[in-house]
Amino acid sequence: MKILNRLNFTHFVWIFTVLQVITIITYLAHRGKTFVSFDFFLQNVKYSTLLLLFVSILLILKHRNNILEFEIVKYLFILQVLILYFVMIINTDQKAINSPTILLMLLITALVFVNPVSLREINLLAIVFAFLNIFVVLLQILKVIPVAQDNIRDGIGLILDRPTGLLFNAFAMSYASVLTFLICLYFLKKKKLRILNILGLAISFVSIILSATRTPLILIALFGIIILLQDFKIINKNWKIISFITSGIIVAFPIFTVVIGNFTNNVGMSTLNGRTFLWSCVTSKWQEFIPFGVGVQAAFPNGFCSDDEWFSKLRHPENMFLLNFVESGILGVVALVALFVVTLWKSGLSLKNGSALPLALTGTFLMSSIFYVPMFHYLPFLEGRTANRGVFNFFLLTVLWMSVMANFSQETKKQLAKK
Repeated sequence: MKILNRLNFTHFVWIFTVLQVITIITYLAHRGKTFVSFDFFLQNVKYSTLLLLFVSILLILKHRNNILEFEIVKYLFILQVLILYFVMIINTDQKAINSPTILLMLLITALVFVNPVSLREINLLAIVFAFLNIFVVLLQILKVIPVAQDNIRDGIGLILDRPTGLLFNAFAMSYASVLTFLICLYFLKKKKLRILNILGLAISFVSIILSATRTPLILIALFGIIILLQDFKIINKNWKIISFITSGIIVAFPIFTVVIGNFTNNVGMSTLNGRTFLWSCVTSKWQEFIPFGVGVQAAFPNGFCSDDEWFSKLRHPENMFLLNFVESGILGVVALVALFVVTLWKSGLSLKNGSALPLALTGTFLMSSIFYVPMFHYLPFLEGRTANRGVFNFFLLTVLWMSVMANFSQETKKQLAKK
């Protein structure tokens, strides 16, 4: 009973972080052809998930009296998971329904806003993640350990085989590094942990460069400037315009890139490295996904968009909005759009009060949702699925975003109460 009294959501997130590291190291050990088998990795994911589920249930019981308190951002995040449950029931995805991963995601999302992680702990988590990530990245560059996913690209990367760090691919790792970069930059103005934040800033930037992913550079330039200028009155007074312009730049960026690519005959840019093929594939079959999608199990079977060896193995369209459309139809897309509209509005209110971090993280997740599927990307243990990673795919970073939103939502309420 004493343990339950002392247990809080911050402890849970640190446990989550440790298990994230253990899970990815286990996966890399499997890739390195050691004695660790793929089945060993799956068992690690399974029991780590069950441990987190057990701890989250304890916390839910502890906070049961205020778990249902209304907070619009909380309920919009929860809605994303509930919609997945709904479409799985509609489409009789029995295996997916029985998986503990989605239940864990639901409980975590509720707990973030009931017992939020403090801003100082968020800063520490970002620093620790950045340091551990660069350590793994350097070992991958030195070829001491393998990357999680082979992905060779020419360009700004210093090496061809892109490092993956503590995530399962280079793109996800680069966006995780954007988040740690922005968090460290925001807390750089604080005297405490200043040296660690400077180092976290530097190694996060190095991780982004080594990932050879281009869009993160736009994010750190755009939101880095806003964070540095967040105390200026001109920024606070024009929070609506800034919120609108930044989100507009993010949404328009892929269109602008395609136009430039077509004009310069750059195939990579004109197709967004092949993404437009996937997007066209989904939109051309739009009738199949109305009204409630095809569920989780039937989404993106082999050869869904192409018989090409690489494309046929993909289990998502490299776009969170289109993934929602395929899995849960119009309902999923509307819910995700509503989530970003409200979080951008709430982030703008924080900017009005002198804090740019919520806008920076929300903008980062908006960009990553256009080019990837990091947020509620749920791939359960299903036959034929290659990405059986459960909650360890990118959800820890989503928890940090939700934690920041929870903290600043409370701060905004306090500011409004004083007026």
